[in-house]
Amino acid sequence: MIGNFEKAIQELREAITLDPRNKVSLQELEFTLYSTRQFSAAEQIYDRLQEISPDDLNLRVQRASDMADKTGDITALRSAIAALPPSMADDRNGLTWRLFVAENDRNWAQAKEIIEKMRGGEDLGLGLFAYGWWPVPVGCHSILIARLQGEPAGANPSFAEVREQMNQKTQKSPENAAPLLSQLAVVDALLDNKEAAVSEAKRAVELLPISKDALRGARILINLAVVYAWTSELDVTFATFDSLTKTTFGIYYGQLKLDPIWDPLRKDPRFEKLLTELAPKD
Repeated sequence: MIGNFEKAIQELREAITLDPRNKVSLQELEFTLYSTRQFSAAEQIYDRLQEISPDDLNLRVQRASDMADKTGDITALRSAIAALPPSMADDRNGLTWRLFVAENDRNWAQAKEIIEKMRGGEDLGLGLFAYGWWPVPVGCHSILIARLQGEPAGANPSFAEVREQMNQKTQKSPENAAPLLSQLAVVDALLDNKEAAVSEAKRAVELLPISKDALRGARILINLAVVYAWTSELDVTFATFDSLTKTTFGIYYGQLKLDPIWDPLRKDPRFEKLLTELAPKD
């Protein structure tokens, strides 16, 4: 993933001209447009995909999620998830999305109910817990919710077990060390293991920089900002945002506005200034 996105967009458009109903090419084009912050163009591709697959409910959910990253409004996402039949709403995909909405709504009671339904499994791994873009034990969400509710980091002994789960997961998958280490760093930051968290987050960026992987590298850099936010390194957090708000597949306005993981920053006037600067103008 060397990051030549404009060339990729051109080639995908050429391929679609030859095969206008090729869903794979259309989905890749939509994702590339979304990654490069071309939201209106991405939504046009979603229109074409929905013409081909009008009954694809997962497509409606993903569309609503992508557009929420632009607008900071999850009304359409709530509606798309509510329209899922029980068989889809209660599978891992549906539960992860429902948990995502509950967390963004700060509905902690509902979020905990969904976590119980997930029975100690893993989430979907689409950046819905932090931004490492990799599945994590659902207990990571429990740690985040507890900290957002003001519980001390060491109040729940089970959180150390979740941390060890993440550590073992990282050790057992050296080929995926960067995203996993990045997620582990966020867990350590939430648990007030400051030195370990910063060290792990920096190491993850070194293992997979944007120059090596333009997509996953950007998300791993976002997690470094998350770690700085939760370890009270706010100056460094805002300095990291300088590039992330412009980087392809970096941080989006809607994510900053909605995601509770950024709550440690919300009382800082620099955060409100940043949201104002990034807010969509159309």
